[in-house]
Amino acid sequence: YMSNTLDASMLELNRGWEALYEGIERANMLLDHVDGAEVPDSSKNEVKGQALFLRGFYYFVLADNFGAVPLKLTSTKSPLEPNLPRTPLPEVYAQIVKDMKEAEGLVKEIDFYGFGGRISKSAVQAMLARVYLTMAGEPLNDMAKYTDAKEYANKVIISGKHALNPSFQNIFMKLAADEYDIKENIWELEFDGNNQGIVREGGYVGSWMGIYCPNIDTGFGYDHVHITAKVYNVYEPNDLRRDWTVAPFRFVPNGSGTRAPVTRTNWSATQIYERSVGKYRREYEKARPRDQDFTPINFPMIRYADVLLMFAEAENEAAGPSTEGLEYVNKVRRRGFGKPVDVPDPTVDLPALGQADFREAIRTERFRELSYEGIRKHGLVRWGIYVTTMQQQVTEYQTNMPANLSDAAIKQASRVTSRSVLFPIPNTEIAVNPYVTQNPGW
Repeated sequence: YMSNTLDASMLELNRGWEALYEGIERANMLLDHVDGAEVPDSSKNEVKGQALFLRGFYYFVLADNFGAVPLKLTSTKSPLEPNLPRTPLPEVYAQIVKDMKEAEGLVKEIDFYGFGGRISKSAVQAMLARVYLTMAGEPLNDMAKYTDAKEYANKVIISGKHALNPSFQNIFMKLAADEYDIKENIWELEFDGNNQGIVREGGYVGSWMGIYCPNIDTGFGYDHVHITAKVYNVYEPNDLRRDWTVAPFRFVPNGSGTRAPVTRTNWSATQIYERSVGKYRREYEKARPRDQDFTPINFPMIRYADVLLMFAEAENEAAGPSTEGLEYVNKVRRRGFGKPVDVPDPTVDLPALGQADFREAIRTERFRELSYEGIRKHGLVRWGIYVTTMQQQVTEYQTNMPANLSDAAIKQASRVTSRSVLFPIPNTEIAVNPYVTQNPGW
C-alpha cells in the first residue's frame, strides 16, 4: 500500500533499502571468510547455505520492489571503493537463483531444526518456486520459468515433510502462542517477547495489524489496517477463512485507560469497511506481561498452502490444467471450509476447468488463502494487473465505502499508475551514488 502515498524521501523507504543492503553486506562478509573458519565442514556448509539464501532473498525483495539494483557480491574493504550502477534485472535474478540453488545443497532439512525460524531446505525450495514464478511473469516474462517453479514446488510436496494444518484458524493461533507448525509454516519471520527485558526482539504483528482493542491485558490493537469489501466478499458462503481473516468483532472499552475492561462486540452486517484484519489475534499470546506495542507473534513468510497453489499455477501456465493441480487447489479449499483435506467433497471442490478459468480460480484462491500475508501486490504485479485492479477499487470506494473512510482510500487508489509498480529509489542512495538513476515517474 505504501506505493500509493510515498515518495523518494520517505523515511521507512530509505530505512528499508538500507536494511536490505546491510543484510547483504553481512552475508557478503560471512561468505568472504567462512571457508577459513576452523569449524567442521558440516557446520560451515550449513552457515554458508543460510548466508547464500539470505543474500539471494534480500536481492529478491530489492528487485521485486525497486527493479534493477546495484549487485554487490563481496564485502566492503575500504570506504574509497567506487559506487556501483544498477545491474540489469535479468542479471540480478540470475544471481538470486544461483545463490538459492547453491544454498539448497548446503542447508539442513526442516525437521533437523524442528522450528521454522531457520533457513531449511524446504524454505529454500519453496522460495525458489516463488522466485521462478516471478521471473515467469512481469516484467521479465520468461515463460520457461513456469516449469522450474513447478519443479521446486514439487520438491517441497514430495519431500513428505509438509502437510496442511487441518484447521486454517489454528495456523494463526500457533503463531500467536509461539508454537511451531513446521508442516504448514515452512519459514517464519521470528519475533520474541514483549520488549520489556534486556533482549528486545518483539514485533508489531497483532498490535499494528490486528483487531481493535484498547486494553493491554486483553491484547492491545491499534486497528491501523482495515479490510475492504473486496476481501470480505471474495469468500463463498460457509468459507471459514472469512471470519478469521476479517474480524467480525472488536473490543469495546467500558471506561477509560489502557487497563479498563473491554467487551467483545460484533459488527453489524453492514459494517464491512470498519472491520480489522483478524489473522493475528493477540488473545492467543502466551507471553506475559503483554505490551501495548510489541508482540511475540511470528510472521508467516511462506506456507505449505502457498506451495500447493504455486504448483497448480505453474503447471497450468506451462502445460494447462491437470488432475493433480486441481486436487492441490481443492485441498486448500477443503481446509478453508473445515472439511477433511484429503477427502473429495463436491460441495466445495472446484470442477475440472479450462486453462483460463483455472488461472482465475487459482488467483482468487490465493486471495482468499493468503490475504494480509504480504504478497498480494507481488502477485498482482507479476500477473500484470496491479494498476488496473487498484483503479477498479476507486469506483468501489466511491460507491460503497462510508464517507468518513472513503476520501483517503479513493485518493490512495487513484494515485496508482504505471509508476506505482516499483518504489522510487530512495533519496539516500541517489544522494551518495551518482551512478544510480531514478525509477520512471518518480
